[in-house]
Amino acid sequence: MAYSALAVANAFIARAKEGKIPDLTPMKLQKLLFYVQSWYLRQRGTPLFDDNFARWTHGPVIPSIYHEFKGYGSGVIQAQGSTVVPRPNSTNPFACDVVIPEINWNDQDAIGFIDEAIRVYGQMSGWQLSQMTHQAGTAWETSGAPDGGPIPLQAMAQNIHPGER
Repeated sequence: MAYSALAVANAFIARAKEGKIPDLTPMKLQKLLFYVQSWYLRQRGTPLFDDNFARWTHGPVIPSIYHEFKGYGSGVIQAQGSTVVPRPNSTNPFACDVVIPEINWNDQDAIGFIDEAIRVYGQMSGWQLSQMTHQAGTAWETSGAPDGGPIPLQAMAQNIHPGER
């Protein structure tokens, strides 16, 4: 079962709150998501989460995650992201709830991939991780110009970068 990108992003934010990821900025979060998705695709043959990366100037970006956390600019993310969902069984068509999507913390496979991405890349800055995505042969580099187009999942599974899992 694939999670939402926001649920996986929130898992990284939770780990940052536990002190396991220093200085988790929006850029760093995007790159950690890219690497964990690439590893998961390569090893499991299926996506960990259900959103696509776009080719942006500073590397791969999930637009919905960008918009959720862009208010932090280059600062550290302070809170998990949320979404608004219709209230089930409500007679009011405008009734909604704010939900913070989460992964299943009993899903040791997903947790293992997230924690491994943190172990390998968590100490790096967002800028360092961005530069890594720009190296020759990476999925970002091989999938076209930074024009906002999608990065194919197949390219992510095949062309990760140095330090790949």
